[in-house]
Amino acid sequence: MAIQITLGGDDGSLAFIPQNFEVPAGEKIVFFNNAGFPHNVVFDEDEVPAGVDATKISMSEEDLLNAKGDTYVVTLTQKGTYSFYCAPHQGAGMVGKVTVK
Repeated sequence: MAIQITLGGDDGSLAFIPQNFEVPAGEKIVFFNNAGFPHNVVFDEDEVPAGVDATKISMSEEDLLNAKGDTYVVTLTQKGTYSFYCAPHQGAGMVGKVTVK
């Protein structure tokens, strides 16, 4: 199983859709580039479960999804809440949160 998260709304909004969601531990999360790119997915090192290295689950802040249909896939195995953002659009509110059950 996998859940798909859309980067950029069809209306041009700079958002993760859905912005907040839950997944079971070990389920793939597919971030799908839709509109308003370039985008990326960076997990906030201060808002991931203790013991998780945010750099190992994040894209580099310099890496970007530049075309519609580009994807970034991550699998989170440790239960807890993870906050993430799009580095180019964080100031515009392009942030999200996933709870791993």
